[in-house]
Amino acid sequence: MLKLISLVLLTSMAACVKYLGRDMPMGETIFVRGLIAVVVLALIARFTVGLQVLRTDRWQRHALRSVSGTISMFCLFTALTLIPLAEVTAINFTSPMFVTLLAMLFLGERIHAFRWTALGIGMIGMLIMISPHVSFAEGNPAGVAAAFGAAAFSAVAMIYLRHMSGGEHAITITFYFMLTSMTCALLTLPWGWIVPTAHQSLVLFLTGAFGVFGQLLMTYSYRYAEASTIAPLDYSSMIISVLLGYFVFNEIPGWSIWVGAPLVIASGLIIFWREYQLQLQRERRPL
Repeated sequence: MLKLISLVLLTSMAACVKYLGRDMPMGETIFVRGLIAVVVLALIARFTVGLQVLRTDRWQRHALRSVSGTISMFCLFTALTLIPLAEVTAINFTSPMFVTLLAMLFLGERIHAFRWTALGIGMIGMLIMISPHVSFAEGNPAGVAAAFGAAAFSAVAMIYLRHMSGGEHAITITFYFMLTSMTCALLTLPWGWIVPTAHQSLVLFLTGAFGVFGQLLMTYSYRYAEASTIAPLDYSSMIISVLLGYFVFNEIPGWSIWVGAPLVIASGLIIFWREYQLQLQRERRPL
């Protein structure tokens, strides 16, 4: 239940960003989201585990994870203003493919035939999804490129998280990521921020609230169930995106999403299932 609620909140955050669209500078949106998150996380730390949880000696890894996550956020917010919500969500499902490739290139992990097959299936689905955007006369190639950039840099952030999650609290990692994104967004101030209307201020507040509580609920969901049980629920966000896109923005996904997205989702599930099986084998080995 926590995971499903978090997915609703995070997809709703994306819908808020899309709703603000080009009327609200992207940097301003990211700054407000980060500011709300930093305040909420500091308060949670203060009244639960204590503010000492925010102390860290791993500044380099925090910087690398936070910068890659911030670039991913900028790409994601850009994509949301250019292409339909369901398309952004579907393309974001390619992130596990990027994680697998990056793990092979930079962590020395071996990829066997099983995962190569999954990557091949995902690649076919990815090509189908982007096919309507290949022609510059039709579609929006810039939006698609931004969505893939968001997935790729999100995968980079996940690679760094593999090295940090064992020794750092989730609040610590999220706090410094949000602080970094807020600082980077502040640098866009000279490019013209606006004074939001009352309505825009409400949507901005909801963007920040949905984002931080969605992240927190997702983090806590893994405390109450195994990853193999709840991680596949990520793909239910596709259903949420289609519904929000239809009822809020009057968007209906094209044929390429209906055909390509299931292949990408299948690829991600195959990769995840294989990782889970390998983890079980490692746990069964005698010490």
